[in-house]
Amino acid sequence: MYRMYDCDFKWPNGANIAVVFNMSWETPEHAVGARPNAKYKRAMRPIYEAAFADTGGVQRLVDLWDRMEIPTSCYVDGLTVEMFPRLAKDVADRGHEFIVQGWTHELLYDMTVEEQAATIARTNAAILASTGKRAFGFSSAGGHLTAETFSILADQGFTYSCGLRNAEVPFIIRSDKGKLVGMTSYAVSDTPTARSTLTPRDVMQMWQDYFDVLYEEGRRGFPKMLAYGSHPAHAHGHRIKPLEDVIRYVKSKEKVWITTRGEIARWVLDNYPEMDLASFYPEAPNSDRIYGLGIGLGGQEAIRKAHSYRAG
Repeated sequence: MYRMYDCDFKWPNGANIAVVFNMSWETPEHAVGARPNAKYKRAMRPIYEAAFADTGGVQRLVDLWDRMEIPTSCYVDGLTVEMFPRLAKDVADRGHEFIVQGWTHELLYDMTVEEQAATIARTNAAILASTGKRAFGFSSAGGHLTAETFSILADQGFTYSCGLRNAEVPFIIRSDKGKLVGMTSYAVSDTPTARSTLTPRDVMQMWQDYFDVLYEEGRRGFPKMLAYGSHPAHAHGHRIKPLEDVIRYVKSKEKVWITTRGEIARWVLDNYPEMDLASFYPEAPNSDRIYGLGIGLGGQEAIRKAHSYRAG
């Protein structure tokens, strides 16, 4: 049998796959409806559509999580929890975890190092004020990271970072401020159903096919993780029904760990605290060196490459 990776990695209770159902609750107020060259600088239709997240979307998804008895990881912007503290606390009180994104879904590559650190800290402070719990996970808007991101996170006491799309396994990232668990973003989300001709059932079939492939790989001894991304702004009934059907399908399988990203990070830190990506894929340091991934593998050459992308 072909070895898909080199190390001996296992999920709790020998699960074949770890599954996360994400909820991305966002308030990108600086971007929604922007029409800089029009007579009116904001178009209201997309603003109303985005506002549905807070007046129906979150509530419908939380109801789904409750009925399906599954925990979720909720990506959130700081402005979101500041604007809707009662709803945020309700989500947290039901056992779902929050993950920091940014204050208004801003993109890290358009910010200074100081601005990045400030928006991450400000958002976490808002989460703590609204829910009574700080976040330990981070996922930047759009999955965009910088050469400084991991050091900022370790310095602020985070334990994991999402949005890394270079592997389907979690792994240790070492920075000058400490270590984090890195993990992939969601492989498929409901976004295409709002921006393309794909139907919700098209998208859920894609995700189910992805699940089937990774589940089989795990059964053969190479367990992976897989996440699905749902957005409250898109949580209309015709999207929720196919999602519910897929959740039932996933729950019908044996040896599936439906969990949160925080639980995945804790499992890795407790059981595989030194298992970096090179433990799975021995030539991964070459990726870090050539691309400047910043994942602590490629030595000074990789660090220089990562910092070379910063202007000025």
